[in-house]
Amino acid sequence: MISFTVAMVSRNLSEIPERVQKELIKKNVIFTAKRCDTVAQFLAIAKHADVIWTSGANLVILPEILPQLKQCKAILRTGSGVDDLPVKEATRLGIWVANTPEAIAETVAEHTIALLFALARQILFYDSQVRKGIWQLHPASSQWHISQQTLGLVGFGLIGRHVAAKLQGFSMKTFAYDPFLSSEQIESYGVEPVSFEDLLQKSDFLSLHCPLTPETFHLIGKEEFRKIKKNAFLINTSRGSVIDEEALISALNKEEIAGAALDVLEQEPPLPTSPLLHHPKVLLTPHIAAFSDLFEERFWDASLAVLFDFMEGKWQSHSVNRIHQDSE
Repeated sequence: MISFTVAMVSRNLSEIPERVQKELIKKNVIFTAKRCDTVAQFLAIAKHADVIWTSGANLVILPEILPQLKQCKAILRTGSGVDDLPVKEATRLGIWVANTPEAIAETVAEHTIALLFALARQILFYDSQVRKGIWQLHPASSQWHISQQTLGLVGFGLIGRHVAAKLQGFSMKTFAYDPFLSSEQIESYGVEPVSFEDLLQKSDFLSLHCPLTPETFHLIGKEEFRKIKKNAFLINTSRGSVIDEEALISALNKEEIAGAALDVLEQEPPLPTSPLLHHPKVLLTPHIAAFSDLFEERFWDASLAVLFDFMEGKWQSHSVNRIHQDSE
């Protein structure tokens, strides 16, 4: 059996479950693992690897060092976001970049729905009222409902599809905008495809599930907030910079939208002076949508599945850069 070298650069060997190490050994994988905080540490274990494996924030896989990775065929990022990986340079060099959105998709969808419900039913507001000794209905905070409302999804990958499926029981009308999918693909999930402009104008709940790219940076900004319904809620569990936060604060203050729930921010953690921290119409969680009691199990299982695909020459498995790779 041909040996295959994998370097995990975001966790130490002691953090890798024994069952995972045994699976890798069974497949004749030469496996090394070290949490790398510097480029020197990274090159020490990854310079001759077939696959670089990482998770979480990337500090060491930099575009300028990719040419030194002479044997590297792929970079695997467990999870969804690859915005901090050098995808463009990897593509130029013929290196696949892959992710495992299935490891987190269902949990992120659940968190998205939790935020949606918390906004619609004003859960935090009423919790704080009760704790202050105020036991009464506040008319201004009781004007929203969920059934028969319109859900708009920006991005219709695994997470967006889970959100749509899980909310079907609430009789919501669901629209989706995704420039990488055909209308037929979106319709096959019982969701109506629309243009970005129509999505902004029709949605009562606008939920963001797109990757952060140059095209989606500040996708929701000043002009977009002017088109969104004044009674609409914005939910973001994708990446903070998809929203122009200054424009969001302005829109909230001008009552151009009803509120926002954000699991991700442009700066994490936010500065103590951030207006978002003190705004009564903003609900915040600390980038934890992907985490649950099943996170670790799904993390390892999804990663192993992709690695074993790679070993069989299936380099396009979970690819985000869609390189054409000549057969060897």
